[in-house]
Amino acid sequence: MSLRIRSSVFILAIILAASFGGRILLSSAPAQAAGQDAHMADHFSKVDAVQLAVIRGVLDEVREPAKWMVDHQSAEGMPERASRFIPELKKAAQQAVDATELVAAGQATGEMAAVCGRCHAVTAARPKLDAPPAASGTGTEAHMLEHQRAVTLMYQGLVVPSTDAWLQGSGRLKAAALKADKLPSDPGLTKEIVALEDRVHELADQAATTTNHNARSKLYGEVIASCGQCHALHGRVWGPGLPK
Repeated sequence: MSLRIRSSVFILAIILAASFGGRILLSSAPAQAAGQDAHMADHFSKVDAVQLAVIRGVLDEVREPAKWMVDHQSAEGMPERASRFIPELKKAAQQAVDATELVAAGQATGEMAAVCGRCHAVTAARPKLDAPPAASGTGTEAHMLEHQRAVTLMYQGLVVPSTDAWLQGSGRLKAAALKADKLPSDPGLTKEIVALEDRVHELADQAATTTNHNARSKLYGEVIASCGQCHALHGRVWGPGLPK
């Protein structure tokens, strides 16, 4: 594995940590808005942390932010039509805490995002999330940035909820195929990497024609779990940790 490829992987880890999140702003009366914005920002940052841990392939890092979501749900100051979603959110967060493999953690993450979206739809709240940055450059790093952009759009499609964002994301993910000659030349891993890459694009193809919000959340969970499985294949190169 070349130093250049190693460096790209670590750069991508930093990019992912910095860029997967986004501002969340809600429109309402000024005094109420300040409290709601802070509450939603806390929720969003923790769900985002769970999502990033799954994408990086680090199951141990899922539990702390997911446990926070279980322990810090309150209906105080919330209208009934919003507070009734709290048990669903806590249930999904607890599933993330209890997950023993990435697919289950991914599914729980997708469900948390979907619960947020259902609440926003019922309460007519319209979160405004920062648009993900456009990918630039060539090769493996540019490909991963395009994956990042696509997955972020799918996530926003669940959370807002927004069919337009979901379709943009699934379309981009479907189109962002990585050719075998762009993969790191590690004979012990290439076959598995190609299989996971193919699986992500198969899921993107399904996502492009899926209209049900709950079904979308499950597909999204599979997508980010597949990303994590690929990143965790090799702790020294593909995984999120420092070389051992």
